[in-house]
Amino acid sequence: MIGSSKRKTAAAMPSRSEATKKTAEVLPSNKRKKAVISSACAPLFPDDMILEVLLRLPVKSILRFRSVCRSWAAMLPSKDFCSLHMATSKMMPPAPKLLVLSPASTFGSVAVYACSPSSPVDDLLFTFDCARRNSVEMVMPSPCCGLTLLYDAAAPAYYVCNAATRAITRLPPHRVPTYDSSAGLGFDAGTREYKVVRLINGVFGEKETIRCDVCTPGADRWRPATGGVPFKWSQFANSAVHHAAVNKIPPVFANGCLHWLINPSLIIRRPRAAIVSFSVAEETFGCVRSPPFWGPREHLGSLSQSEGEHLVVMDDQLCIVRDLRNGIPHGGTLEIWGLLDYGSGDWSLNHRIDLFGQVKRELADPRVVRVIGNVGNCKLGKKIVIATSKHLVHDKFQKKVYSYDPSRQVLEGILSVTETHTSLMLFVPGSRFSLLEESLALVHKTHEDLAFKNVLKKLRLHLIQR
Repeated sequence: MIGSSKRKTAAAMPSRSEATKKTAEVLPSNKRKKAVISSACAPLFPDDMILEVLLRLPVKSILRFRSVCRSWAAMLPSKDFCSLHMATSKMMPPAPKLLVLSPASTFGSVAVYACSPSSPVDDLLFTFDCARRNSVEMVMPSPCCGLTLLYDAAAPAYYVCNAATRAITRLPPHRVPTYDSSAGLGFDAGTREYKVVRLINGVFGEKETIRCDVCTPGADRWRPATGGVPFKWSQFANSAVHHAAVNKIPPVFANGCLHWLINPSLIIRRPRAAIVSFSVAEETFGCVRSPPFWGPREHLGSLSQSEGEHLVVMDDQLCIVRDLRNGIPHGGTLEIWGLLDYGSGDWSLNHRIDLFGQVKRELADPRVVRVIGNVGNCKLGKKIVIATSKHLVHDKFQKKVYSYDPSRQVLEGILSVTETHTSLMLFVPGSRFSLLEESLALVHKTHEDLAFKNVLKKLRLHLIQR
């Protein structure tokens, strides 16, 4: 009896194919595919399971899936989904992936590529126009919540781009500094808003010895920071900006703040702070206490030391990298110190990379060695990403990027390029590449939008002249 009742019930219910045919007959042709997908997926998978699948998809697939149905079109671009997707991607990190700038075949354009250890530099993401092909550089070697800050020195102009979504926006014109300046990209987790922050040193005799300007992608102008730079921090801030500009030491973003490294050789007494911080949300300044090894005696008369120490974010922790090679051909080390607590200013030695064996051959010889970040963790296989620059001959520099496995002490090459520069100050390893991070973060305007607006502006001027 039980078996017969099941057969009757099954016979009374239409099959999935029959239901799909009836739905297709009723709906217009342009909505048939969406209805079929929705009717097929809804009874089989709960919403939580569908969400878990979507969170594990690459950005390229998510962009296509926005056209599946109205609910996905509303959910996938939302800020909540973007935050969840970024958190999920960090839990399952892939191999290190780089974002690489290279002159495009078209004159006056720059091509943006993706590169990884398993594939050559042939994955073209997008191109955009600029004044000069070699004038664009990466401001920061690691992305900020998926976005990358670029700078065109010829324009001059700043760009914010999301390489995963192929979106890029140009920031409003900024005042050209008369002296040193340094910029960084930060993220306000409360408002979910990105901000580009510029510190600008004034010249002798100016009213303000240092200024701070802020711009949000999508805004029409730069504005002064809400709090300004307090006088008590002005000496540290001036030193940090000069250090960033001269030695190409960019700020890093961690724990809601942008951080600039102070050059202690510019301060007579041992500085009580090593880092100047800027809260992106509150727009206020502060300082981070110096680690025990910090002091001016190590740096005086040693350009390589001031070049070698730099900031990096690893495992969401602010770190200082010490380059202790000191020109010694038979060894040396790279030390990575992590900040344990902002209040107490306690630091701990997280990693020591001994320059022996294969690591010695690749890292002991280059003039500049920079740690630019990491992927993975102790459980998933941590890899430290290291960039180097070596002066070959005349104006040629060889730049390489490696991934280093601290547990196995193995170095693996990712990228090797030879660049031509007329200035020795452009030996910076990360000026043409940075880490690539999958993200759905919006940049508000695409480069195509800007190009379309430029066309409209030219058309208006042409009509006015007629």
